[in-house]
Amino acid sequence: MTSERARIDPDGRYGKQGLTRVEANALEVMERVPVAEMQRTRDAVELHVGGDAGVVVIVTAEALELRLPTVEWTKGAYGPAPASRMWKRVKWDDNTAERLVELVEAAMAKRRSEFKSCRYCRREFPPEHRHGSACHGCAERHMGIVH
Repeated sequence: MTSERARIDPDGRYGKQGLTRVEANALEVMERVPVAEMQRTRDAVELHVGGDAGVVVIVTAEALELRLPTVEWTKGAYGPAPASRMWKRVKWDDNTAERLVELVEAAMAKRRSEFKSCRYCRREFPPEHRHGSACHGCAERHMGIVH
């Protein structure tokens, strides 16, 4: 198994043939952007960059999808489920690899701009963890909101 194959398919689930387009594209991203976590299927690779203040990059053979982390509040059971939402989709072409860092940095800047200070504790929170200008914890303590 080549080092590229091992990096993109560490469990050896997707065959011993040469790299597919989605694998080659994902390796391009991984070479240019510090990836914290990788998940994959046969046709897509999901890369997590920068945690909750970062970006989720979905790589396919045809496109690069930049998604912003969020949570989805579940129905029926209390609690947030990790999720992401679309920010931008870019068709994969000859100059996409050169623009990767710029694209990821722009998505991360957008995500950082969503963080606002809680009017009570002054810590910064993304919109999915705020009620207006208060974080969830302070909204419970100071505004009587029950989660």
